[in-house]
Amino acid sequence: MMIVMSSVCLPKADAWWNEEWEYRKKVALDTSSSGAYIQQNLMDFTVLVRLHTGNFDFTRVKENGEDLRFVSGDDATLLKYHIEMFDAFDEIALVWVKIPNMAPSSNQNSIYIYYGNESAVSGQDSKSSFDSLYQAVYHFNEFEGTPQDAASYSVHSSEYLAGQGLAGVIGNGATFSGAGYMKIPDNPALVFDKGLTFSTWIKIFQEQDDAWLFYRQSGDKSISIGINGTKVTAEIKAGEIVHSLEPTTDLPLEGWHHLAVTIDPDGKLVIYLDGAEAQWMKADADLSGITGDVFVGGADDGAHYFSGDMDELRISGIPRTGAWIRGLFTSQGPAASLCSYAIEEINESSGGMPVFYLATIFKNITMDGLVIIGLLLVLSGISWMVMISKGVFLFSTAKGNKIFLDRYRQATDPVELSSGANNFNGSGLYRIYESGCQSLDLKKTTPAVDAVGSDTPESKPIITQVKLDAFKATLEEGLVDESKRLNAWLLVLTMSISGGPFLGLLGTVWGVMNTFAAMAEAGEANIMAIAPGVASALSTTVFGLIVAIPALFGYNYLAGKIRDLTADSGIFVDQFALKVASIYGEKR
Repeated sequence: MMIVMSSVCLPKADAWWNEEWEYRKKVALDTSSSGAYIQQNLMDFTVLVRLHTGNFDFTRVKENGEDLRFVSGDDATLLKYHIEMFDAFDEIALVWVKIPNMAPSSNQNSIYIYYGNESAVSGQDSKSSFDSLYQAVYHFNEFEGTPQDAASYSVHSSEYLAGQGLAGVIGNGATFSGAGYMKIPDNPALVFDKGLTFSTWIKIFQEQDDAWLFYRQSGDKSISIGINGTKVTAEIKAGEIVHSLEPTTDLPLEGWHHLAVTIDPDGKLVIYLDGAEAQWMKADADLSGITGDVFVGGADDGAHYFSGDMDELRISGIPRTGAWIRGLFTSQGPAASLCSYAIEEINESSGGMPVFYLATIFKNITMDGLVIIGLLLVLSGISWMVMISKGVFLFSTAKGNKIFLDRYRQATDPVELSSGANNFNGSGLYRIYESGCQSLDLKKTTPAVDAVGSDTPESKPIITQVKLDAFKATLEEGLVDESKRLNAWLLVLTMSISGGPFLGLLGTVWGVMNTFAAMAEAGEANIMAIAPGVASALSTTVFGLIVAIPALFGYNYLAGKIRDLTADSGIFVDQFALKVASIYGEKR
């Protein structure tokens, strides 16, 4: 009998970036109208990849995520990334990945996550994960100390008078109580000559009293972005020139919202809320020469304090486009409509039990192993033939019994179905019934007589007690014969169940013994020398189990059916004997 073995795994990828990694997962970046709906090309855009139990198997990756790698959609270019959080226990990870090019209005953008390499070391590069136009990026993922800049210029904050380590929209966030602020010291990297983009996630629980989210002043020049009541405000001062955006954009209470403000010195000042342009004004303001410390959430003069939560604060030295702002919102937010995750793919050449390994195993099976496997295949073939033929026979018998019983219960005379005209050959009950009727031979039985001693047309034969006893014995004999017929050949299945694994184990022990004996004879001890022999030796045990397991299930199923048929036959024998005795037996 042909035994087919296969590996249970997901489809093998057509290409593989590095064979040392066992698994990969495709992440689609949908910029079409059904996804993030980004209508402009984005270059060197950093995407947040959220991994959790629902889209990622954390048992496949190293505990600290060191073996994570991110590769472009061409499956060739390694991408820059850094991990903000990796928690294997709670099964959640936040990773920032820089995408070199993301086409607009397309569902063909994608990257790959590679993982599953125990020997891999960390490949993250925080300073290269954001484009050079980011002057500062703060994740607020610290549990103590001041917030650190994750971008390339290392513009770390110097003072921090707010809460940290609390849940934000992306991992941890910052909590401003209305009496604190974050101070970013003056740094040559913080130059706004070409413009400014300030973006962050915020959540407020109450109206604000002219709170500053961002403030920087140098002489008579300043930039302030804040909230008054629930309305977002922005103001640029350059000497006598003041550009103040009327506070008409409301920020909803409670929930997290993405806020971004862009300032173009030669264009306009724009406020974006949740990725969409909410308000703008012309702003031909000179931002050059604005230096000094940057304050977030308040100021050191004891005023303009912000009360609420903040997360993922970014400062760019140019006015970002509307498409860029929308990309931030759709990739970072809880909905994350930009990213979708495909099923896991397995690299069959590096792990698992791929089908083509079987060729290697079969090629190294020794002659003694082939003999054992041959015997097991013969035993398996016979077992399957017994299970199939016995199953068909039991089905036919059960069907024939039902037909016979229906006719028998309709008959007025219990022995009237014994004529040869009836066709119940498939019924085991009929075979018992027919043997009993033949033992009665009512034609040779003396008929009963009436009171005056003459025969009557209505008289029936009388069966003596001796003949009734013989009749019952014949029925019991028929029951035993039928039971033997039902249980015939089941011994083959019990031999397969008990003998198959032992034959396989014999082949395994013999094969391992030969392998080690050959290794001792050759005087060579290495894994490459013994692996093929051990693998082929273990294959006999596998075949033994393949023979035994189907036979075990088949035997239990057939035994249950036989038990039911035997019980039905026993009940019929008792009822038939009682009915014949009541009609034809001697009256006392």
